Parts: sequence; C-alpha cells; structure tokens
Amino acid sequence: MTEYQTNFEIACESLSSAREDHYDGIHSIYRLSAWVVVPDSMSFEESVKQFDQLVKDLSNLKVRPNRIYKHGGGLLEVDYYPRGYQMVMNKGQYAGLQLEFAQFLDQSPILGMSIQEGCYYDDPDDSVKSVSNAQINFFPEFNSKCFGTLENEKINIYNIR
Repeated sequence: MTEYQTNFEIACESLSSAREDHYDGIHSIYRLSAWVVVPDSMSFEESVKQFDQLVKDLSNLKVRPNRIYKHGGGLLEVDYYPRGYQMVMNKGQYAGLQLEFAQFLDQSPILGMSIQEGCYYDDPDDSVKSVSNAQINFFPEFNSKCFGTLENEKINIYNIR
C-alpha cells in the first residue's frame, strides 16, 4: 500500500524526482497535473452526475484546467498547460512554482485533488528554442495569467477506458 502524501510533500519531492531539464533555463514548462479520485462504486447515473459536477467545479476555479482525462477506476487527470512560454531558471524557482501549485490544489473546493507526479517525467517543451526572449516569461507563477484556460476557452474532456 502506498503511503498518503500531502501536496506539499509531493511538491518538495519534485526537487529530487523531476527531470533536470524542467528547470534548466533552456526548456519551457510542459504542464502541471493533478489527480481527482472519485468513488467507483456508484451507479452509472450517479457517476455521470458526479463527473458533470466535477467538471463544473473545475471550470469555476481561479485557474481553469486545459484538459480533463477520465480514466477507469474512478480517476480524473486534470492538466494545466502554460499560457505562452513559461520557463524557470533553477531548481529553487521550480520548487516555488510547485509549492504554489500544491497550495492551489489544497485550497481548491474539490476534495482529494492532488499533484499527479507523472508530470515530473514529461519531456519538456522544445519549441521555446525558436522564440525570442521577449516571448518567454522567466518568472512564472501558478495563476490564470501563466496557466490554464480563460473563461471563454473550452476545457478538453477525454474519456479513457
């Protein structure tokens, strides 16, 4: 059985578990990701109703996700992609961003939302190499200016079974 970790603990662990090219000042951030576990023991109708409510709740957060994956077994993966090019220059700056993300999840009205550690192993975005420094935010924060969708933008929803 896996020991439960708080979002703060997962964010701190990112200092040793994340790939170094996530905070090397050369690559931009690809995504930040979270999990939401929903009970798998309800009827189909109850499950659909709960999923619809979670999508509504996620849509009303201060930082709206870009993509929601509905996995089997009661898991929702919630992805936040950068708005434009977001780049951190060192491990300390990366840690700060991860702690802001952890705090956002902890303050969310959605219970049980936790950091999805798989995003620490993603390949970073290389497209930043072809843009000027003026297009890059070197001091990203976890807010709606740097991550997620705007209110008038669609959240992509995928059902993976």
